[in-house]
Amino acid sequence: MDEQQEQQERQGQSNETEAVQRPKRRRRKKKRGIRWDRIAVAFVIVIVIISSLVYGIGAVMRYVSSTATNSTSASPIRPEAVATIPVEQKALDKPIYILVVGRDASQQGEGDAIFLAALNKDQGKLDIIGIPSNTKIESRDKTSQQAIDTFYSAGNIKLTKAVVEDMFHISVPYYVIVDEEAFKKMVNVWGTPDLYVERDMVHFESGADTADINLARGYQRLTDDKALQYMRFLDEDGNAFSRTVRTERLIKEIISRQNESLTVTKLWNVWRIWGDFTTNISSWDAMKLTFAMRSMEAKQIRYFILPGTKEIIDGTTYWAYDPTEAQQLIGITMGNEPVDIGSEPTTGSGTSKSNSDANGKINEAGTKNSSETEAEKDKGI
Repeated sequence: MDEQQEQQERQGQSNETEAVQRPKRRRRKKKRGIRWDRIAVAFVIVIVIISSLVYGIGAVMRYVSSTATNSTSASPIRPEAVATIPVEQKALDKPIYILVVGRDASQQGEGDAIFLAALNKDQGKLDIIGIPSNTKIESRDKTSQQAIDTFYSAGNIKLTKAVVEDMFHISVPYYVIVDEEAFKKMVNVWGTPDLYVERDMVHFESGADTADINLARGYQRLTDDKALQYMRFLDEDGNAFSRTVRTERLIKEIISRQNESLTVTKLWNVWRIWGDFTTNISSWDAMKLTFAMRSMEAKQIRYFILPGTKEIIDGTTYWAYDPTEAQQLIGITMGNEPVDIGSEPTTGSGTSKSNSDANGKINEAGTKNSSETEAEKDKGI
């Protein structure tokens, strides 16, 4: 028994020794792989959140835009509110045409500032054509004529838009009407312009003791009220051409100030003022257009004036435009330009010198008027 016990004890000790000496097997730690399922779920959640925010912001903006548009119909001096229509560019060579009409409070039935804007988002350029408010529009039988600004009083924006479409043989789907208060707010929001006033400008309304326009000649910062006076002033000869030149100079300076802002600031500024305009372009589309133009440089924005000549009929001064040259301008907006067209047309002019050389008589409205040239001499330009 003792021997068996000893043998068992020795065998137990040897087993223990083997157990101690035998190396333990190490369990391999499983590498944690990328949980693509979790990433996919997180990505979907982020997309849903962003989409909800964008949709919510868009819904609010569309609601506010429609409310602002409907509120304008309560004013008797504004055209009937119409539903906004989506803004789209149908082809690369067909820009978005927008008719811009400025309305004078003293002549509420007339559109005193008329501009045709041609925006090509795909090509990144904007052409602005100034149409003098006294542009002569003849009846179809050529027996009578009237100034284009009087069509606004006869049929509001619809008739004015139809006349412009007939002049240029294009479709103009969109319009923006700017009254005096909306213009002043735009100047305050986008920044008061620094401009050289090329002459003393004084005007009295009939029977008034104080001047409603009173600007001294010289370089100055134009407040909202002074900017409006500068744009409204009509020369003694009654020709609206010079006023259109001045208005384009002012527009260029205002747009220049806006372009100096950050994209976020541009979008915010457009949102702040768009509800003050009477337009069939929604605030949302206006902001999308602004975003599309965010990188547009000054040389990509060109200014023209409808070519024509001064004409006096029965004591009334008209701007007699040439239909052929009007079509040449539309061709330019569509990209059908002369090879030597200037990249930076003169401010407030119909076309650049190189363009006028290539297009013959199109330079009738393409030269600086004497007042602007004199102003630039005084500035040392």
